[in-house]
Amino acid sequence: MSNKIIIDPVSQLQRLQIVETTNSCVKKAGGIFNRHFSLLTIDFDLWGKCAGMYQVRGKKPRIRYNPWIFAKYYEESLTNTVTHEVAHYVVDCIWGIRHVKPHGKEWRDTMLAMGVQPVVTGSYDLEGIPTRQYRRYSYKCDCRNHDLTSLRHRKIVEKGAIYRCQLCHSPLKQCAAR
Repeated sequence: MSNKIIIDPVSQLQRLQIVETTNSCVKKAGGIFNRHFSLLTIDFDLWGKCAGMYQVRGKKPRIRYNPWIFAKYYEESLTNTVTHEVAHYVVDCIWGIRHVKPHGKEWRDTMLAMGVQPVVTGSYDLEGIPTRQYRRYSYKCDCRNHDLTSLRHRKIVEKGAIYRCQLCHSPLKQCAAR
């Protein structure tokens, strides 16, 4: 059993502040782009290494936040992560999510218009933040060995997915079990 100390997620009061900041950011974007953007669902159900995620399920947009990363990096997340995810929402509303790159020119320009530097990923120390550990499987190509997570391994086994080496472009083959 591990002796790792897991930090507490954000409090109810902090969640309310995050929702309020997100809604305020959406309204600010409306003023900048001279458009009305509907308020969207905000959930605190994200785990792992991502601080936030914009997602559309069945035509319903939502933003998911990681309550542990927000707890550890509250002020930074309130400014950067909230604006980052709202910018994805704004880009989706204006240009359509399928017509632009996730962190392309439209997203970068939106971030700058909202007064925040367009940083794609945060560099967080994840000590104390619960992350999922995936089993690793050994694969090889023509030039080296690769460790694939159970997610990719399962896609290969169950769905016939083919992954290629980024260097030699040969397909990855599973190594014999040790």
